[in-house]
Amino acid sequence: MDEFAGRVAVVTGAGSGMGKAFAKRFAAEGMKVVVADIETDALARTVEELRADGVATIGVPTDVSDVDAVRHLADVASEEFGDVHLLCNNAGVEGYLDGPVWEATAKDWRWTFGVNYWSVVYGLEAFVPRMLAHGQPAHVVNNVSMTAVIAPGNLYGICKHAVLALTEVLARDLRERDARIGVTALCPGTIATNLFHGSRNRPEHLRNEHEIPQEGRELRDRMHARLAEGMSPAEVADKLVDAIRANALYLLTDHEWDELIVDRHNAILAGVSQQ
Repeated sequence: MDEFAGRVAVVTGAGSGMGKAFAKRFAAEGMKVVVADIETDALARTVEELRADGVATIGVPTDVSDVDAVRHLADVASEEFGDVHLLCNNAGVEGYLDGPVWEATAKDWRWTFGVNYWSVVYGLEAFVPRMLAHGQPAHVVNNVSMTAVIAPGNLYGICKHAVLALTEVLARDLRERDARIGVTALCPGTIATNLFHGSRNRPEHLRNEHEIPQEGRELRDRMHARLAEGMSPAEVADKLVDAIRANALYLLTDHEWDELIVDRHNAILAGVSQQ
């Protein structure tokens, strides 16, 4: 898909961070934009800012971990603007970071995977068949993360490895059917977002009886501060538009992680533990 003007984009997690930047960048290309987020106040601000710029847009409050909510998002997008040409599965949370994997509760797994992995599955289920049916050039972007191409260190990394594999299989399946749908696995590095404050949106029914331990809160604050020094979401958005036009399957936002990527694959080939 190399033409954007007049077409329709759907962006999840668009209340802040990269999702908001993507929505604004797609709008700058002349697209109509459907934005989704679980935070209604943040979503409303994104819609207000887009409309102030004259953009045709609607906001749909959406819990992306709920398949029915994602199907509703697809229905509303089609009813409002017609065919969807660009799907950006962007929403994500930091998830469980509070100990070894065997100490994660069922609620930790459900929350972390629900937002970071199952939301992508639900997005593909809801939108790709419609893209195939309308037959116009289209594109799917899955926000994968740089943690998907290095050795994973937590549940978030596990999710992102799964999303990368899902994205690669999606691209192959579409290619085998000669579909006019491109696919990009977006692998952001250190980006100035609110990712490590994602626990603010953890649903009550998926909260543990015990609170996040003090060391877990401190870790999140340190990581948030580190992200704040990273690349701006607007810069990522510029790179993403170029990648979509080029039909690039992989988009690494930078090469600061290259050594870690090479180390992981060398360790696999050697059959040893990565140092």
